[in-house]
Amino acid sequence: MNNQEEFVERRQHPRYQLSDDILVFNETTFGQIINFSKGGLAFRYLTSKDIAQETFVELGVLNSASGFYMENITCKTVNTSDSTPIHPTGSTIVRRNGVQFDNLTTDQLQQIESFIAENKGEISKISETSH
Repeated sequence: MNNQEEFVERRQHPRYQLSDDILVFNETTFGQIINFSKGGLAFRYLTSKDIAQETFVELGVLNSASGFYMENITCKTVNTSDSTPIHPTGSTIVRRNGVQFDNLTTDQLQQIESFIAENKGEISKISETSH
């Protein structure tokens, strides 16, 4: 690929940056959401470098300030990256995952749309050129 070629954005929905107190969770961990859209989200969490990344996961979203709670969101992992261990002799890393929502129910889609609309004061649209 020529470095002069334009980058083509493949995402279908605008991404929004959320405040730090809105969390993503599953049965084993809590993480911090990096960005959020109608089609998916990116998040980071602490884990061991020895734990393999799952391709399909179920997540939940919690905003304790507003009382928003949504669970059982089926997602497909589309990208992941691991940091170097936090301590040179340790195995704890920060893992960053990008997930795409998969098979949302009509109710779940409405909840996500309402969440975005209700939190416009707390979230800002990420510019199209920010990656």
